Amino acid sequence: MGTTIHGVLERNARKFPEKDAFITASNRLTYGDMNRTCNRLARYLQDEGVRHGDRIAVMSRNNEHFFFAFFACMKIGAIPMPINIRLTPKELGAIFQNASAAGILYEDELAETVTSLKENLNYYFSIQDIVGASAQFSEGNLHVPIDSRDVCEILFTSGTTGMPKGVVFNHERILAIAAAVSVNFSLTHRDSMLTLMPLSHSAPLNTFFMSGFYCGATHVISDFTPKGFLNWIQQEKTTFSFAAPVAYLLAAKDPDLASYDLSSMRVFAYGGGPLALASYHHVKKAFQNENFYQVYGLTEAGPNGILLYPEEHLDKAGSIGKNPTVNMEIRVVRPDGTDTDPNEYGEILLTGDSLMLEYDNNLEETNAAIKDGWLYTGDIAYRDEDGYFYIVDRKKDVIISGGVNIYPREVEEVLAKHDAVLESCVVGVPHEDWGETVKAVVVLKGDASEEELRAFAAEHLAEFKCPRIYSFVDELPRNASGKILKQQVKLVHS
Repeated sequence: MGTTIHGVLERNARKFPEKDAFITASNRLTYGDMNRTCNRLARYLQDEGVRHGDRIAVMSRNNEHFFFAFFACMKIGAIPMPINIRLTPKELGAIFQNASAAGILYEDELAETVTSLKENLNYYFSIQDIVGASAQFSEGNLHVPIDSRDVCEILFTSGTTGMPKGVVFNHERILAIAAAVSVNFSLTHRDSMLTLMPLSHSAPLNTFFMSGFYCGATHVISDFTPKGFLNWIQQEKTTFSFAAPVAYLLAAKDPDLASYDLSSMRVFAYGGGPLALASYHHVKKAFQNENFYQVYGLTEAGPNGILLYPEEHLDKAGSIGKNPTVNMEIRVVRPDGTDTDPNEYGEILLTGDSLMLEYDNNLEETNAAIKDGWLYTGDIAYRDEDGYFYIVDRKKDVIISGGVNIYPREVEEVLAKHDAVLESCVVGVPHEDWGETVKAVVVLKGDASEEELRAFAAEHLAEFKCPRIYSFVDELPRNASGKILKQQVKLVHS
């Protein structure tokens, strides 16, 4: 049978029955509390006809309601599909149809968004309603026969380039990530994990929540605000957080930052996008903390992959690291599949115990992504002479101007060094002579003119790499997981 995710909840309820395990803005629940509530909910769902293998969309902000729905589904063998709460009814309808959703469990606050989808679903439940309605059911464990190789979760890619793809996992693959990450970060039941990035996204849920959960750690769960981030750390003495770089950059701008006690934090993990070298130094100084870890992985890999440790930042900031997590391997290959030499660009491949089973209902894309057990990531990178890996860019984001490859990330790294630049996004836009030309969309934190930035870029970059078009905005468009939406950036007025 093997260990299941809800089996870990039941184990933690036995081992740590009275320990605060789920702390939210409105609740403090022990592992015992969470397990008992989810058992009642699972029986309620069974009673309503939800069956093993039914796909159930879960829509909730970051709080206890998300986990009530998530674990209750797993206990009866239904498949939770965490969904980005920012999507429109039209976008949701397309995803539900594509994924053959049987039903939805939603938080009350989202009722308006999901009401139009009701007629196409067999099951339609408010999580708060069924928590109340399930009070009459037994709170003992259910013992439904579920194998660790049964599909237990479908996550959706961020859809930055089109329709989100469903990424399918079983218990075994997700717990492989949990075990690896808990080893690599030395997590124990004494840790307190701060989860502020959306739980519909793979890294906050599968990589970091699950690794702490696997060890019996405490979880502080909320939606992100810069003030909230600092308050939670101080109030709950959290030890671990994961966030997109922009979250740390925003918190670092808080004028009262120095008055917060952040000394309990032993890990600030960041990923989901690069933190430019200059930005890394800025954040480290602002937080008065050296414990920053760069993590790299893809939803399709778990997400699981490789990390750069704090002490490695001194010489290798900007790298994603040298050593993959304990159950992963990494290569950089040429188009013919052979390994590249040091400093030669190629595509990153990953393999390990946590790769997705498949893309849902998409054999063609699955076969293109996974070949001979290796996941083709679409990320262009190189290894340096010391064996450290550096991402150059997404394969699809490379700008080809006059037949020459230009890597946006390299240009973004240069712009980030300018004192007045908070962040930038560099994209290729159509050009009638060159095919594409370089455009920089910039968020300023100080005063700088376009002429100044042009001169600054020209000092650091070859002429063909320098942005020809500049556009200034208050903020860059992002999806719920903090990733910049490059397709939208291309539309920003020049």
